[in-house]
Amino acid sequence: MSTDNSTTTTGNPFAPTDETSWDILNDSVNLIGSTTICGISYGVAITLLAICIATYRKQTRNTRALLYQIIYVSVMAIFGTLYVASNARTMQLAYVNNRLFPAGPAQYDLVIFFTPDTIFGLVSFFAAGWMCDALLLWRLFIIYKTSLYRIPIMILPALLFLASLSMSIVTIINSTRPDSSFWSTVSVKFALAYYSLTMAFTVVSTVLMISRLLLFRRRFRAVLGREHAGQYTNIAALLIESSALYSLWTILFVGLYIVNHPVQYVFLASLAEVQIIAPLLIILRVMQGKAWDSGTEQTLSSFQTKGSYNSRYAGSSMAGTRIGSEGGADSIVLQVKKDMSTDISYSRHEVDAL
Repeated sequence: MSTDNSTTTTGNPFAPTDETSWDILNDSVNLIGSTTICGISYGVAITLLAICIATYRKQTRNTRALLYQIIYVSVMAIFGTLYVASNARTMQLAYVNNRLFPAGPAQYDLVIFFTPDTIFGLVSFFAAGWMCDALLLWRLFIIYKTSLYRIPIMILPALLFLASLSMSIVTIINSTRPDSSFWSTVSVKFALAYYSLTMAFTVVSTVLMISRLLLFRRRFRAVLGREHAGQYTNIAALLIESSALYSLWTILFVGLYIVNHPVQYVFLASLAEVQIIAPLLIILRVMQGKAWDSGTEQTLSSFQTKGSYNSRYAGSSMAGTRIGSEGGADSIVLQVKKDMSTDISYSRHEVDAL
C-alpha cells in the first residue's frame, strides 16, 4: 500500500495530499508534545515552585542558603517559562502561519532554528539542563562530603559535567546557524555527543548517590528505627535525591532521538520541564529538612556513640532503654533510666537539619 496519505488511502477528502502518513504522524506527535505534554509538565513545575515558595515563607530560620535556593528555583522556572513560550510561538508559526509548508508543520520546525523565538527556547532548554546538572553535582558532593574518598569520587562526575557543558554550547551554535537545525546531520552528531555525556553524568551520579544512601540504610534503621530512617532510605527518597526521574527521561529521549522516531517530540518537550521538576523536588526536601546533608552522618554517629554509652549500663542498675517518638514527629527521645531517672531529648532537626 502506498505511503501517500491521499483520499484513496484514508477516505478523507480534506487530508493533506503532499504528505505521507509518516509526515502526518510527525505533525500529530509534534503538536501534542509541544502543547499538551509540555503544558502539563510545565504545570507540575510551577506547582512545585509555588510549594517551595510557601515552604520558604513558613520557615522560622530564613537563612541565606534558603534564599539562594529560592533564587535558584525561580531562575529555573523562568527558563521553563521561556521554553514554553518559545514552543507556543513555534507551534503558531508552523500550524497557523505556515500550515502549507511542504512536508508539513513538523518539517517547518527544522528550518526556523536560527530565528530569535527558537533560539530563546533552545538556550532556555540547555540552561535549565546546566542548572539541573550543577545541582546534581552539588548534591553528590554533599552526600560524599565526609567520605575519605570524596575527591577521587568527584573527579569523574565533574569532568563529565564540564564536558557536557562544553558540548551543549557547541550544539547550540551549530543548531542555530541559518542552514542548520537541531536535527541536521552535523548538529545531530554534536547533540548525541552532548546527550551521551550528560546521560553518563546523570547515571554515574545517580548510582554513586544511591550506593551511598543504601550503605547507610541499615545504620539509620538500627539507630533511628524504620519510621525515622525512611526519610533518607525509602524508595521515594532514593529516587528524588539521585534525580533518577531526569536520568530515566534523558535515556528514553536519547533512544528515540537516535532512531528519529516521532515519539521523541513527547519526551523532548517534557524533558525541558522534567529537568526543572527533578531539582525542585530535591530543593523541596531540603527546605522541609528531609534531605541528606553534610551533618546527617555526624548526627548518626553521635547517636551511635550515645547508644554505645547506654549499653554499658545494661547489666547494672539501668531499668530500661527506650527509643521512640514523643510529641508526634517533632522529636526523638532517648530515655535512659539508671539509679536516677534521666531524660535526654534531641530535636528532630538535629537529625534532619540542613
